[in-house]
Amino acid sequence: MGNDTERRKHARVTVDAYVAVTLTTDKAHAERIFTTKDISPEGIFLVCKECFPVGTILNLKIHTPSTQKPINAEAKVVRIAKDKNLRIIGIGLVFINISENDRKELLKHLYLAYHYTEIK
Repeated sequence: MGNDTERRKHARVTVDAYVAVTLTTDKAHAERIFTTKDISPEGIFLVCKECFPVGTILNLKIHTPSTQKPINAEAKVVRIAKDKNLRIIGIGLVFINISENDRKELLKHLYLAYHYTEIK
């Protein structure tokens, strides 16, 4: 079995964005704000020290410098990332529901971020 990079269809792009997150089951729609490490057309990595369990469905509003309004998506937690000391550093999510217009905005932002920032 290969590593995560080998299994991905698209490369992840480092982005400068923040994400407002609500649980799909939260009737009060209480938002929590996270930053991103990277985004791909299939998913996103959120930086956090306390996380949602794998399998949790979240509503996301992704705010980027190149989009006028937030990109809305529904995503599922598929991975909890930890550092070498086993401290939680973030969560990996896969998009499970995103409108065609929001997907186009996301792809446009990823293209700009990839081509107009220094690639590390």
